[in-house]
Amino acid sequence: MTPTPIPPCWSRAEIQVAAQVDAGGLEFGDPAADAVFSAVHQSVPLARRTKAGTSQPVTEKDVLADLCQALTSNEPHIRFITGRVGTGKSHLVRWLRVHAPRRDDWHFVYIEKRNTSLRRIIEQVLDGIDTPTADNLRTSLARAASRVTTVPEAMLALLNHLHRLVEFDDTPVIQNLAGADLLDIRQRVARLVGDYTFKQQLSRPGGPIERIAKLAKDGHEPGADVNAEDLHISEADLKVSPEAFLEANVDFQSKIRQFVSNRSLRSAAAAVLDYYLPRATAEVFTGSSTDLLQVFEDVRGELARRGHELFLFIEDLVLLHGIDAQLAQALTVPARADLCPIRAAIAVTSGYLDDRYATFADRGVHYTMDVDRTQVNAEDLRSFVGRYLNVGRVGRRELAGAAQSGRPTPNKCTDCVYRDRCHPAFGVTREGHGLFPFNAAAVDHLVALASPRGFDPRNILREVIREPLEVAEAGLARPGEFPSARFAAGLAPTRMAVPVEQRDAIARQSSTPQAEISLRAFYAANPPAVDDEVRRIADILGVHLTELGDDNGPAPTVVEPVPAAPAAASELDQWAGGRRMGASTAQKIRRWILDTLAARLQNGPHGLSVKRSASNILVGPVTIKPSHVIVENAAGGGSTPPDSLTITFSSNDRDAVLLKGVVAASSGDLAGPNGGRWFFEVQHRLARLEAEIVERARHEATSGIAPALAVLGVLSTVDDRSVDSPAQALAVMIWPKPSDDISPGVVKFLNEVERYRTSALAVVRDSLTQRKGGGAPSIFDAGAILTELVRYARLTQLPAELRDEASARINVRGFHEKQSNAADTLWKPVRDSIGKIGQYVAEGEDLRGTLAIMDKFVEQAHRESALARPDAKEIYDRSRAQVTDTRLSTLRRITGLGGSASDAGSLWHLLSDPLPVLTDMIGYWRLCDQLLRTLRDTAPSQSGASDTYDRARLQRALRGLADTLEGLIRQ
Repeated sequence: MTPTPIPPCWSRAEIQVAAQVDAGGLEFGDPAADAVFSAVHQSVPLARRTKAGTSQPVTEKDVLADLCQALTSNEPHIRFITGRVGTGKSHLVRWLRVHAPRRDDWHFVYIEKRNTSLRRIIEQVLDGIDTPTADNLRTSLARAASRVTTVPEAMLALLNHLHRLVEFDDTPVIQNLAGADLLDIRQRVARLVGDYTFKQQLSRPGGPIERIAKLAKDGHEPGADVNAEDLHISEADLKVSPEAFLEANVDFQSKIRQFVSNRSLRSAAAAVLDYYLPRATAEVFTGSSTDLLQVFEDVRGELARRGHELFLFIEDLVLLHGIDAQLAQALTVPARADLCPIRAAIAVTSGYLDDRYATFADRGVHYTMDVDRTQVNAEDLRSFVGRYLNVGRVGRRELAGAAQSGRPTPNKCTDCVYRDRCHPAFGVTREGHGLFPFNAAAVDHLVALASPRGFDPRNILREVIREPLEVAEAGLARPGEFPSARFAAGLAPTRMAVPVEQRDAIARQSSTPQAEISLRAFYAANPPAVDDEVRRIADILGVHLTELGDDNGPAPTVVEPVPAAPAAASELDQWAGGRRMGASTAQKIRRWILDTLAARLQNGPHGLSVKRSASNILVGPVTIKPSHVIVENAAGGGSTPPDSLTITFSSNDRDAVLLKGVVAASSGDLAGPNGGRWFFEVQHRLARLEAEIVERARHEATSGIAPALAVLGVLSTVDDRSVDSPAQALAVMIWPKPSDDISPGVVKFLNEVERYRTSALAVVRDSLTQRKGGGAPSIFDAGAILTELVRYARLTQLPAELRDEASARINVRGFHEKQSNAADTLWKPVRDSIGKIGQYVAEGEDLRGTLAIMDKFVEQAHRESALARPDAKEIYDRSRAQVTDTRLSTLRRITGLGGSASDAGSLWHLLSDPLPVLTDMIGYWRLCDQLLRTLRDTAPSQSGASDTYDRARLQRALRGLADTLEGLIRQ
């Protein structure tokens, strides 16, 4: 039978009011708000700072007594309440105000955070002061407020005042700026702040001017955090966008670019603007004629005439930005006959009172709320939470009624129908407030997480009370849902108190895993072991508890104070919780995964070549690298991971358990966590990856064999051996033997494409062989392609259907391009030489006939002594000896091939370099032309006398030779 659940017993609206981030959200003087404040107040440790810098423990009553003691000096009696943001400074100031004795001679001024503008602050100081000066000041404040009715108006007015002060004020030193440097910065800043676009940039939403203008005009928003740095102008605030100034003139755009790129310039500009910011703020929002020093003197003068003291309470000095410096100065003026004494309690964030407030800070006593959480005992912390729970149950109206009638704060648990079931299971505070839906251990653990070092009540309100109660309200109605994964998710999203092995086991076995993990993490006295109290709570909430070995041990010993986090969280536990895994552990995991995967592949019946190369695994044509083992949120993973053939470990409990096993196995411990079950799950994942790799390797081997054989076939063209059988074809393709007279250009091409040949051989080897383990490869299934070898041998170029392929192992397109480029390169000088020969010999000319005629002509001219040189015939004969029938055939073949465009296959027409033949041919025909052009006009006779050579007779002979040549051409 499912037990009846205990429903939420609080009001969300009441919790939200009571558990605001600070007391400033509760309006002072409102009966309901005052009743809530009184009901939730909890004393916490304080310390008094001595002049020597030491701390002395005190109580809030000690502070109250010190603040309210009789004054024995004219010096202002100032007590600073300091501490980090969220430590309860404003709360203590309010408590001091509430408990300060009611005396007729004390004039109370309470400046609260809530909706307090600068105007409102001064009006509060003037409250009850009816003098002409005070009336005039109220009029001035109203006038100033009427000029800035909206935030945009306030921002523009603030920037205009800044512009005027920067340009015309003559302050000689601002921080470390003085003289010419300060003058230069003033001019630069004035030029910028005077620009409309620059003002728009500074007035951007969320920027410093908007923040300051909103606070000064409308005051602090209840529940909002105020950081003192947000009320200043910093270098980062001045990082404007140059694109916003594209319509400005070129000179101003240049100034903007220089300003944006120069950090030191921006820092100096921010220093100047921030220096004038308080003054500009005060002038805009309180009026330029308002002098706070004079205000306080008038108020103190009137109170002195009445015989009163001024008792000032300030919830947060930071919120007085703009008048805080004047206020600090006013509060240091001693009392005299015409000025009443001052006593003040001022909350101020630690570090805010810097050198600018040195005198002010030295005049007061400093109490600090920066105390370690461990100084607040566990019972007090539970009472702190219990008071807020009770207020959320009782409500403001009933609390206010009890306060007005003088009754104590009601306890809603007193008449609760679930009390007899609730209190024994969830527990109560010493005041009798039930802790439901928490228990004492849950409060202890959550407070430790929300406030790990210093006592941080603001974060406790937010993370321990408000957000968990919202989750509880939604989940308590359904058994087994609360406490869900959302419970305290901001503090411990992965429940680090429960090791990943147990979280994983619970997730596998429990019907309510998230609720059980949360109960073990937060509600157990010593997580993750459950105790009797956790069992009672689980029974009420309908949560199933898994039987784990650690639950049957001896009764746990409660450790106080509760640690903020499990002390012995391993690196992999922290990784599951979101912390980045270190490179050393990640590399150890990747190495083990790859080693195990390689062993599976080498010993499997896949018929594939498997070997290791450094850190990689080579499976036929497929390479598996460490980057294929993806460990989420881990160092050392390299660049972008591959898209496929990967094994991924995500940052979650289940994978953390697996990786704990991997790390243990890498050190020799195969048992590891969860009784060794991790090993079988990892092997299951590796089996899936192994199958993907084998499928990819076989596919690439099959698809890559045709391109590989084609590349080898093209390169086998250099070998002129017979390829009539597959064996002969395989021989010339695997190791082609070029001829001795191979062209140097072809040799160069072969060297350039050697890597393609090597890749092709590797593809053939991997595709047609198998090995077991690390054994040697052997021909296994080559029969399927033996008949194709003859077809591939002696290819002149790649088939068209293969040329555009670019596989992972062979870039066929690149190979074809290199062959084409080599052909073009080698054919260019050949075509140039053919063109030169064409200048002397007509296309289609009978070269043998022409040679015979030239031989006869030279012989006759030599007999007639008509050659220009005595050795001309000898020179001719040497050149003529190079023009053989074989070379003429080569010329005719090359000339015919050179007439058409070259392609990749035309490379092999130039296996033997034709350039030496063509060069000799060019030399011969050029010599013939020179002989014909340089015939001598005279020749010596046999008698030695010089006779005139019969030129006409030689010309007739040449015409006869020409006619003969034409006849031969026609034939």
